Amino acid sequence: MNEDAIVFAEANPIPEIWPWEAKEAGARIVGTGRSDFPNQINNSLVFPAVFRGVFCVKDRKITDEMCIAAAKALAEFAEERGISEDYIIPKMTESEVFPRVATAVALKAIEIGVARLRMSEEEIYEETRSIILKTQEKIKVLQELEFISYPPEV
Repeated sequence: MNEDAIVFAEANPIPEIWPWEAKEAGARIVGTGRSDFPNQINNSLVFPAVFRGVFCVKDRKITDEMCIAAAKALAEFAEERGISEDYIIPKMTESEVFPRVATAVALKAIEIGVARLRMSEEEIYEETRSIILKTQEKIKVLQELEFISYPPEV
């Protein structure tokens, strides 16, 4: 393997190579699709937030520019918390990332002219945060009632 290699083994439930095997082979950073290993690469980190941002401003379509804005918001969030070999992307349990991604998407939709509503960054953030928090509260109740299980800790 090249020096400082990065391996994304995304097959689920069994990745193409186990993280410890990739590390033993020389990988510096390893990401999988699994929540029980560091660096879970999962589209659930962005797509609910992308849709929330779109719905907030009654957007006409999802563009590449909006998806890039979502990716940048994810990266900025991770950087603020401190990038490391075992933390290159936010975790699914870091719920504050979702309104940030939604806000970035909605603002980009306004900027490129596909949004039907024009809102301030603060308005978008507060609306998306409120909706997301209400949903998370419902999930917490369902977990407490044991209708759904808690995510594994990494």
